[in-house]
Amino acid sequence: ETKKERKYVVFASNNIIQVIMAKGENNIDKKAFRAGAWYTVSNVATKAILVLTTPIFTRIMTQQDYGITATFTSWYTLLLTFCSLNLTYSIGRAKLDYTERLDQYVGCMQVLSLIMSLIFAVTGTIFCSQLSNLLDLPKNIVLILAVYLVFAPTIALYQAKFKYQYRYKENIFISLYTTVVSVLCSIGLLFVFPEERYLGRIIGIVFPTILLSIALWWNAFRKHNVVANWEFTKYGLLISLPLVLNSVSLSILVQSDRVVITKVCGTESTAVYTIAYQLSILVSLILDSIGQAWLPWFHDSYKKRDFIKIRKNLNPLILLGCYLGIGCIAVAPEAMWILGGEDYLSGKWVVAPIVLGLVCKFIYGNYEHIELHLKKTTYIGMGTVIAATLNIILNVIFIPKYGFIAAGYTTFFSYFVLMIIHYIITKYILYVDIYDHRVMYLAIIIESALAVVLILNYENWLIRYGILVAVTIIIVTMNWKRLCNILYKSS
Repeated sequence: ETKKERKYVVFASNNIIQVIMAKGENNIDKKAFRAGAWYTVSNVATKAILVLTTPIFTRIMTQQDYGITATFTSWYTLLLTFCSLNLTYSIGRAKLDYTERLDQYVGCMQVLSLIMSLIFAVTGTIFCSQLSNLLDLPKNIVLILAVYLVFAPTIALYQAKFKYQYRYKENIFISLYTTVVSVLCSIGLLFVFPEERYLGRIIGIVFPTILLSIALWWNAFRKHNVVANWEFTKYGLLISLPLVLNSVSLSILVQSDRVVITKVCGTESTAVYTIAYQLSILVSLILDSIGQAWLPWFHDSYKKRDFIKIRKNLNPLILLGCYLGIGCIAVAPEAMWILGGEDYLSGKWVVAPIVLGLVCKFIYGNYEHIELHLKKTTYIGMGTVIAATLNIILNVIFIPKYGFIAAGYTTFFSYFVLMIIHYIITKYILYVDIYDHRVMYLAIIIESALAVVLILNYENWLIRYGILVAVTIIIVTMNWKRLCNILYKSS
């Protein structure tokens, strides 16, 4: 073998290795895309079921019953943060650092969340009367809430694990099971408790969660994945504890609207605002699903320092988010009538600002991905505390003056401020600049201008739907090649 031949062999071998690696990365990207697509579809489908069945509940339940259910859900969302310690956020990084022991890591997180949940459940039982007055909930609902908080964190942990492992089939099953079974149970129980229909709705939500959580615990014990490990515990708490402050602040930002509306305007106005928020949050549900599906791929790509690919793939998602927001704002009057009827139609005026705020939330979520990957989660909490405090102050000032509609605009402004805060943190404190910020902010400005036009034409459906069709044609024309590529990848 000559020296020239040896060089040729080495050169050919390197080329083969590069081809194999490129093919492997393409396979990973395709797997991530398929898992992300199905994750998004399943999330959207399950939430669509909830929205489409909303007219059933709004027409069977009184506004007071619906308001109590909304208040229960609000407090559950807030308290779940404390019970779960936000340990789900650590699983994405744990997948990279504990690849071979991820099942045991999740089992350890189960134990941690169970301990915290039991502490809250016992406390809630002992001080049931006091909490009932504080939360504006009947005593029996407070006890149900305590039980719910014991079982719910386990499901969230497993959904996070399946997501980062690209195991979309398991996630689809969990999502569809909890949604479909809870809706069916709730509808049946509404007639079991005709005088307290809020009780039937709430039990219908909680019961399927308890059953699934017990099954997941049994499976974890069977596979010996339930462990107590100080290394795992320390790792999870270091990443997740700073995010407790973030989640609490974010829950306050989201839920303080309804709390203040209930105190100032009554449960009927809370019910109207909740329906409007449910319509608006359809946009956020899709965008959050996309963001959560994107996150596992983002962690893998960031670790490989593939910033160009991240930047290239994010811009279309920002445009998609803005387009979905425009669509939701355009159909708000008709959608509010379908969801709640004439009694809820006034909620159409609050849809646009809520949607704009949720699009801002989607944008700043991409900055949070950077902070999470770099394990700088303290910054995430600091920004959200500022925004939540601002939202509470604005709610206290403007809701008594202008009613529940003011809450939508305070939410939009607070999310916009939070978006700016995270931009400053990532670019000027962490010195990371991998996104096309001009696209992000120009998209928000254009969407806000279109939202104003749509609101002014809420009484003229022809103009609204004409604008929506025009925007759709522009978006499809701009992204035709990308849409064809997506269809090819999905095949």
